[in-house]
Parts: sequence; C-alpha cells; structure tokens
Amino acid sequence: MRIQPLIVPALLCLVSVTHAGGLDASIIGMPELVQVLGSVHSPRGRVTKVTPIASSGGRVSWSRDGEYVLMDRKGEDGYYDIYRIRPDGSDETCLTCDLQAVLGKGHIGQPEWHPSGKYMVFQAQKTFRQGRWGRDLAATPGFGRHSDLWLMELATRRCFRLTDTPQDDTSGVLHPLFSRDGSKLTWGEMYGAPKFLDGFGEWKIQVADFAFDKGSPVLSNLQSYVPGKPGWYENHGLSVDMRTLIFTSTFENDKAFHANVYRYLIDQARLDRLADEKWNEHATYSPSGKRIVWMSGRDNLNGGTDYWSMNPDGSDKLRLTDFNNPALPTFKNRSIVAADASFSPDGRFLIAYLQVNLVTQEGVTVLIELEDDWERRR
Repeated sequence: MRIQPLIVPALLCLVSVTHAGGLDASIIGMPELVQVLGSVHSPRGRVTKVTPIASSGGRVSWSRDGEYVLMDRKGEDGYYDIYRIRPDGSDETCLTCDLQAVLGKGHIGQPEWHPSGKYMVFQAQKTFRQGRWGRDLAATPGFGRHSDLWLMELATRRCFRLTDTPQDDTSGVLHPLFSRDGSKLTWGEMYGAPKFLDGFGEWKIQVADFAFDKGSPVLSNLQSYVPGKPGWYENHGLSVDMRTLIFTSTFENDKAFHANVYRYLIDQARLDRLADEKWNEHATYSPSGKRIVWMSGRDNLNGGTDYWSMNPDGSDKLRLTDFNNPALPTFKNRSIVAADASFSPDGRFLIAYLQVNLVTQEGVTVLIELEDDWERRR
C-alpha cells in the first residue's frame, strides 16, 4: 500500500513570542508546583533536580541534537498549537499559529521530531465541522479524534498531509512516532466509534515505511496491528531494532483509568503485558534502549501518577519520581499526573508535562534531571 500526501504550498509559519523564563506569574505560587519541587528530596526517587520550564504545555519531543524541544499548548482561543523552545524554556517560537489557512482553526498538537531535525510530524484537527463543542473536545491532541497526520518541513515551512481519515465519528489518529533511524512512522488510528458514554472506541496501531519521493513524503508498506481484543490502543513506538512495538491499551479491562502497558514482538506475534497495576501509560525507550520509562499510579494512594522505569521485558521496576508522596513535608494533597515525556539525547534528562487538572488540561512543563546511574539498580 502506498499513501500519497496532500502537498500544501510553501508557507512561512513562524511566529516569534517574547519569552521570559517560561512561566506565567500565576503558576509560581501553585501548591502543585511546591509539591513537585519538594519531591526531589524523596529517598524513594532517582531525581536530582526538577526545573519548571513552561506553564500549561502538553505533548513534548526533544530533538536528536539536544538543541530544541517541541510541545503543544492551548492558546487563548481554546485550541492547541505547536511551539519550539530551548530545553531551558527560552527562545519560544510558535510553529503553527498562522496556519489557519492551511489547517483550519482547530487543534494542532502531538509533535514529533524526525531524527534528521528537518521535519516534524503532528496531528491536526480536520476542518470538517470545526467549532462544534463536542467535536472540538474529542479532537484535542490527547484524544486525537477527527484528526489527520501532517508533516512540516521546517526549513521551507511546507506542510504535507500524510493521512486522510473519514469525516465521520470513526476517525482519528494519535501519537505519531518515528523509529530511531527515521525509516518508519508509527501511530494509533481509530476505526470504530465509542459506545455512548462508554470507552474510547476501537483503535489499531499503524506501522509504515517513511521516505521521500521527488521532495514529498511517502508512507508505504502499511501494516496494521490489534494484538489483543478490539479496544483503545495508544502507540508508544518501536524498539531500537524495530522488532517490538510498545503501547498502552484497556482491552483487558475497558476502564479509562486502569490501562496496561504492553509489548508486541512483531516477528513472533507475541504479546506481553509489562505493567498492569492501576493507571499506566506514556511508555518510551531510553536512548540506550536498556530501559523503558512510563507513568504509573502504582503505590500512589491519591490518584496521581509518577514516572517509573523497567527492563524491556517488564522486569526490575523502579520508581523515578515521587510527586504524590504524602509523607513528604511539601505534600499539598494534590494529585499530580505525570503525562507525556521525552528524553534528552544523552538520557540524563526528561522534558515532561505534569497535569494538575485533567478536565481543564492545566499543568506545567518541567525539566527533570535524573541520577547518573538511574538505569541501574542501587
């Protein structure tokens, strides 16, 4: 199968934004932030420092050269756009704020760097029926319904549509991720609408070869995977050798906040459950490929989640952060949800989005410095 993208003419879409430290004044005194920063002193964690980078924020991706981070963030109009910042929060630039003529006025998010640093892939809400409250809510980057995948060539600002999902309620894409060498693109794609007030619908994981033909991106050799029962599947990408998929799903329990992390060994058609205590999500391989870091609510009593690490086979689970520990003096009885995160190229830092309100999507983007030997047992 060969998928030809829709090509949009070159468009300069950089909008500079004055940036002073990355944080709105309103967030500095947040009790949630006090709780997050105080958690560094927990003996249960493996963190040496947490630095607030930006208020609000969302899905994040760190460039291979370490120079920039991509993140999506909700604007005053209620829609998400994609920003590029330095890892210290400076030099903020909006990459999509003037693309309404191309992408419409809807949500744009879930950015992911191509390893070359020349391109980014992202989700964009379909223009069909934009402005309808329910449809707009379902199309936020974390949900991905009524959306397509697009690619931006950063040097020329050309935008290419990579998918064209149906305009009905069965459409959606979520979490596009490149393989380590950039030759493959993976994402989640919706094919069945959810039942009324029940679940997230039915999704599959898509894996395609990614290349260029006469200057345009082409997806080919598309493979679809539903390793377990039909249900919600959130893509977390391929292992370094591209033989294993990792993902989150609720197909075994069908509960929104009781998701499991799995791996699927493609050549063997073998499915392994890696994490299944409470709420698990947002798994990613470390740059070395030796560990998987994911977020989990295990051992937390307040509904919050933290980052943990494990071996690729699910063994040797170790806590990394301790944002939700009531025994710490800085605990403010807030539920901190460790959401999307991305590694620095050397594996020493995580850029992470921490949610403090799941309804309003309020949160903070932070830089987490890990212990030197965090990949090894103490």
